[in-house]
Amino acid sequence: MLQRRRHTPKELSDAIPHYIDSDMPQQHADFFAGLSYLPFATLDRHGRPWVSLLITRSDSDPSVGIRIAGQNTTHVVAETNPHDPLVRALSQDPAVAPEERLFAGVGVDFSNRRRNKIAGSIRNSSVEGAGKVRLQLASDQHLGNCPKYVTVRSLEHTQRSPELVYDEFEGRACVLPDEAKSVVARASTVFLATKHTSDGTASGVQTDMGVNHRGGAPGFTRLYEEGDGAQITTYLVIPDHSGNRFYQSLGNIETDPQVGLVFPDFATGQVLYITGEAENLLGDDADALMPRANLLTRIKVTGAVCVSGGLNLKLVSQEELSPYNPPVNYLRAELAQKGHAIETCDVATPLTATLVATKPLSSSISTFEFALSEAIKTPLPGGFGVFDFSGLVDAGYSHMNETNPQLVNEDHVRTWTLSSAPNFDAENNKFYHADQVSVTVKRKSGGLMSNVLHANADKMITHKLPVQFKGTGAGFSCFPELAEGKVPEFPAKMLWIAGGVGITPFMAMWDGIMQVVKTYPQAKLTDIVLLFSGRDDDVAVLQHFAEHNKTTAGNLRLRIVAFQSTGGNSLAGQSARDELRETFSDDLLRLAERRIQLEDIQSTQELEMREVYMCGPDALMSWTEAALNDLGIEEARRHRESFVF
Repeated sequence: MLQRRRHTPKELSDAIPHYIDSDMPQQHADFFAGLSYLPFATLDRHGRPWVSLLITRSDSDPSVGIRIAGQNTTHVVAETNPHDPLVRALSQDPAVAPEERLFAGVGVDFSNRRRNKIAGSIRNSSVEGAGKVRLQLASDQHLGNCPKYVTVRSLEHTQRSPELVYDEFEGRACVLPDEAKSVVARASTVFLATKHTSDGTASGVQTDMGVNHRGGAPGFTRLYEEGDGAQITTYLVIPDHSGNRFYQSLGNIETDPQVGLVFPDFATGQVLYITGEAENLLGDDADALMPRANLLTRIKVTGAVCVSGGLNLKLVSQEELSPYNPPVNYLRAELAQKGHAIETCDVATPLTATLVATKPLSSSISTFEFALSEAIKTPLPGGFGVFDFSGLVDAGYSHMNETNPQLVNEDHVRTWTLSSAPNFDAENNKFYHADQVSVTVKRKSGGLMSNVLHANADKMITHKLPVQFKGTGAGFSCFPELAEGKVPEFPAKMLWIAGGVGITPFMAMWDGIMQVVKTYPQAKLTDIVLLFSGRDDDVAVLQHFAEHNKTTAGNLRLRIVAFQSTGGNSLAGQSARDELRETFSDDLLRLAERRIQLEDIQSTQELEMREVYMCGPDALMSWTEAALNDLGIEEARRHRESFVF
């Protein structure tokens, strides 16, 4: 049972049946009667679930609506499009028995995130004209649901002209067109239909259904394809966000893998309907497919229908995403494509990292040095390490947290760029295995792990408290992968653009370059210009590059332009400027008390010959990209840290 595997307390598991009412509560009756849309599912003749978003209020047809006729009898008259697979399923013989056609639905009020579930059997159904549906429902399961992950939006009825984009209603394996894939990529709202199949002692196989809401940041549902010769299969992956721990939908999948999904696009009116075979992956199996996920559902798409203009609703407001949404989790293969392949450390026992030293760089930025329990092969300078603090700070399960919603899905795993390069082995022309790694972390207002690390560093050092070290990865580096024994190479002319703690990968690259040029003093000249943007005393991190003053390598040149903006600590900013001027000569460092401007990039000597590397906050990266576009810098010479893990 999934609840046992997920360590749901027995008292909660035992209490679940008491949360489900066989008779519809009056507040549920009032709620459903007021809905203008209803996610609704049934089974086709093969027993496959199909779920639709029925429109239950119309400006032009007063007969459309939901009416509660009795305690457990509900009449639904709804609009949908003629291509809706639910319409086709209703036109077929039921999968279970002629006298019983199962249904499930979940009412959602997108204006206030309220939702309630309903399930039972369809007594009568008919389809009229271009997708008008009449249903008489007998319900025997009623359950309230929590509001987490629901996107708030305002919707109004509209009349669209549906067009069939893709139709594999009877297919067994589907290759979705790009238009359908884009619906998945944009979706922050998905509805999932499942069925529970059990072997009853008296009446044989027994089946019921459920429909649940799944929500998250746009793109939380990931899609990938696998090929076997000419056969291509599409998979959808939905990570499990912390819920009420009932595991109704996932528990159903454990008994019967057939599921249905609907992806509505409220902005365009497109609808993507899916049916498929699902499996739940836990622990290492989940992490192997999607790093940092410990429970997910993977769906093999066996049928799909995509309709343009298939939803008679229009979005009339901005969408307000739930504050409980965790960041989008990417597939391991996607991370590799983005240059962030994660390598699990090849050691016999799990690695740990123990904090051994700290070095403050500014009032909010410090470097933390960790000793590893075993030496590892480190990535090229600019790579990252994955630290798991859950063994130290995990407070356990919480259902809701209005004060800090992000804590509900907090996994206490952080991926930080390693801010120093391992020692360079001159004899073998490669960087050593390392048993120590350093990370440079900015203490963020409201940030969880950055504050934990900064506030508890002394305790972690004194008590030698280890954290799990889960692996490393590369991607953003001026060092290309080279053949064994070959001298490391890097561009002869580079422009580095960094903001705040985005300086971290450049610290590691600088250390690596320093080691190589000291080993090969006769190599060609390496010329680097660093444009750094920092707030107040963040500019003090540039002291890391003062090593340039101590080297005699004549084939390495670094020039820094620092742009300092004023925040709430002007005295610390002044002190940091004074110390930098004492450390660096004027020809190595120029300080400007303002924000970076287009002219600062444009005035870089030999700009047209430089490889450009960028890392910093999103706003700075967007501005930099626009500036490089204006200056005509070709895309092939731009390298950005697109950190997504």
